[in-house]
Amino acid sequence: MGRGRPGRKRVDLAMSALAVLVVGGVHGAMCPGSAAAGPPAAAPSPDLERELGRYQAGLIRDEFNLTQTMTLGAKPARFELLIPPDGDEHGIALWFAAEQGDVSVRWLDPAGEVVTASRGRRIEQRLIRALAPGKHVVEVQGSGGRVHGLIAVHGPLVKRCEVDAARMTEHPADPAHGFAWPYLLVAPKPAAPGAAPTGATTLLVVPPNTGFATEDLELLRASTMCHVADQLATADRLGTAIVAPLFPRPALPSPPGNLYLHALSRASLEVRDARLARVDLQLIAILDDARQRLATPDRPVQPRVLIVGHSAAGMFASRFTVLHPDRVLAAAVTAPGGWPLAPVASAQGEALPYPVGVADLATLTGAPVDLTALRRVRFLFLLGGTDTNDSVTDRDSYSAADEALVMRRFGKTPVARWDAARRLYESAGLAAQFRLYRGVGHAMSAAMTADIEAMFRAALAAH
Repeated sequence: MGRGRPGRKRVDLAMSALAVLVVGGVHGAMCPGSAAAGPPAAAPSPDLERELGRYQAGLIRDEFNLTQTMTLGAKPARFELLIPPDGDEHGIALWFAAEQGDVSVRWLDPAGEVVTASRGRRIEQRLIRALAPGKHVVEVQGSGGRVHGLIAVHGPLVKRCEVDAARMTEHPADPAHGFAWPYLLVAPKPAAPGAAPTGATTLLVVPPNTGFATEDLELLRASTMCHVADQLATADRLGTAIVAPLFPRPALPSPPGNLYLHALSRASLEVRDARLARVDLQLIAILDDARQRLATPDRPVQPRVLIVGHSAAGMFASRFTVLHPDRVLAAAVTAPGGWPLAPVASAQGEALPYPVGVADLATLTGAPVDLTALRRVRFLFLLGGTDTNDSVTDRDSYSAADEALVMRRFGKTPVARWDAARRLYESAGLAAQFRLYRGVGHAMSAAMTADIEAMFRAALAAH
């Protein structure tokens, strides 16, 4: 979901759960192993960090969908970016400053040709380039001192992230058992030497969100691994395993331009192609498969899961939970496309069709909302106080009639609608908290991440 800059092709902003830098097209923390950062002895320069933060904030306002900051030591760093066969130009921003000596930056395309290269005490570049599809490599090397830097891109791409291969497995599609796409499964963190063995009793679901239309499994895998890497520390502290489906986002003729499975759009409930139909039900089949793989005779894995998602993945998390409340223990939903699915059929006497509300959900899915089960779910909805990223105006997410309804009844912006959404959840008797975070845009802050973990921990303790 999201809107591109004027005059340029729209790129949806796929967000992660942390907010120091951007990986895989998402505002978040650097994936483990993505850079070899040596630990310099001196304390970091607060002036350079503040300057870098201001520069990054400006790029986020300009809707750069990757803004990866970093602090590096003497060791070289290498970042891999996958560019899909999009054919559109990309905006590139590079900012680096060395506390001592200088820094060199080189961007290589899939053929090994130099896209841009610079060296100096400070580097600041803004470029427009038609990037060739495939793997691009950005190499960064300081001459001895600490280096502060940022790599930013506006346009479709995926950042490569690493997850411990000893813990992560990929399981193939199994149409006979209800899922037509593979999924990633990350086992719980191993017990410390001498400690009692650990095993998952709860799954943490991380929905996919590439930020652009694709069915390419390499791109889906790389993007989803970054979302998994962002959630891994939280999962380890909670003692959960992670399940991450590799659902696609198929391209379609415009309008609407794509089948927005990553947001669990209305079209995703209506599509009849067996590979693409009802990815919500496919996810349930994946969860049951993962539970069987992780369960032991004395340690079953419970059917109710934790689910967390940001932006389009937040839309998926919100909608999946309302559709299947018996399978969700707690849902953390951040920046859900300008409007979280209302768990009511009408407001002020006006019907709210899916995905505005649930007035016609029984017609779409064959089952009405189970409010009794939904009232047992803990919800946490989080939104940046300056977030303007609004999919209500986008036809792959909402119809023109839906847009008019939301604007008329609930407000013109995501922030303006937030309290109206809260009141609808309250009127339905649901255990839902709605929070706004001052000074945060369409991104995640450390406070938001901490609040999500605390809510999940409380849900697990009460279960």
